[in-house]
Amino acid sequence: MIEYDSPASFRGQLQRGRGAAVRRTSTVPGAADAVYECVVTDTRWDRQVDQRGSYLAGLVARLDLPLAPIQQHLVTYDGEDVEPVELALQVLALLPMVGRLDAVAVLRGYAADGPHWLTALEAIGYSGAMKLPAIWDGLADDVIANRDDAQLAQAIWCDTEPWTTFAQSQPRVRRIIDELKASRSPRPARRDTPPEIAGIDNEDLVALVAAGGSERRRALGELGRRGDRIVFDFAEDPGLRNAAGWLPGIPQALHHLGPDALPHARTWIGSGDDTLVAFGERVVAEVGDRGDAPVLLAALHRTVTAGEWCAAEIPARGLGRLEIREAASELMAAWEDTVHSRARETFLDGLRGCAPHEAEIVAVEGLDDCEPTVQQRACEAAPDTAAFRSRLRELAGDPLAPEVHEAANTRLQVLAGRP
Repeated sequence: MIEYDSPASFRGQLQRGRGAAVRRTSTVPGAADAVYECVVTDTRWDRQVDQRGSYLAGLVARLDLPLAPIQQHLVTYDGEDVEPVELALQVLALLPMVGRLDAVAVLRGYAADGPHWLTALEAIGYSGAMKLPAIWDGLADDVIANRDDAQLAQAIWCDTEPWTTFAQSQPRVRRIIDELKASRSPRPARRDTPPEIAGIDNEDLVALVAAGGSERRRALGELGRRGDRIVFDFAEDPGLRNAAGWLPGIPQALHHLGPDALPHARTWIGSGDDTLVAFGERVVAEVGDRGDAPVLLAALHRTVTAGEWCAAEIPARGLGRLEIREAASELMAAWEDTVHSRARETFLDGLRGCAPHEAEIVAVEGLDDCEPTVQQRACEAAPDTAAFRSRLRELAGDPLAPEVHEAANTRLQVLAGRP
């Protein structure tokens, strides 16, 4: 369990991947140690979606930090779990993109000899560093020389990189790929193909929902798309819920029903049934009116206070859509405190609707955020200043921020008066 420092502190902002930390690195004592700590100790709340690689690589490059502490971490860690080295390898794979070629030797050395060498190869592939001759030339020789056929066979997936390219110069890899292809059994024909939901009548869709199984979600969504009000009965039936108390497919069905779901949603919110409350809050966030603001404000306060960051995104969207000014302070608190960095995109969007001035303030910070989606929103929302235009030009060509190039260029064109 990660213990996060205060969101007002440099270390806390760095752990959260906030742009505020980037802006403080040159003046805060001990900044280098804090950056190293975040590289070797992954502070992401959700490793599947929260980003840190480019953010931390940029800080290492900005501070011109030696790589010895990162290399030492890789050398000394010998556990089976890959997580403790994954982020460090991702950072190393990105550094050559900004001219830190000293990262090449560390990365290639680990790919050749490290216990999690496959993770190093994945980091090279995902970063785009494969295109750099310093990384690619001779890499296959280094990797293959230290692996026997059994190790390679366990690692190689047919027709995937880097193995297909390695196979062009490595006979052992080519032979293993050919053997794997030859040993594959023909894929059996599927006897039970999923039904085409759109072609099923409502009665049979209802039967699919009642039967459970893999088609329940799709059947519920289709019933909602058709405007069938039986969806409300299903939402209220505890017997259909999974072990977590949720009914997948209902949110999509309610979304299709739109304003027709509002009377039920408002009733559910006062029901005391946590699942129905959640369904109801989603509906009023999407299609409610300003009369629903107290409910959404209470939901935002409850989820932010509890640190339920994914849940907090729902009322944040609704309050932003309804332009509820009273939500500004809670959204600012959510922006600063969330450890789920991906959620900052939603909190910024909410502020843009509720409090445009506050949104401009956080958008300036968001230009240096760890999340590309936050940076994209910040390119749209930050106020026009000389410093902002300069940062846009940097982002438009930043090799660590390819996902942000289009947003930065688009805003530059708008500022220049070009369509």
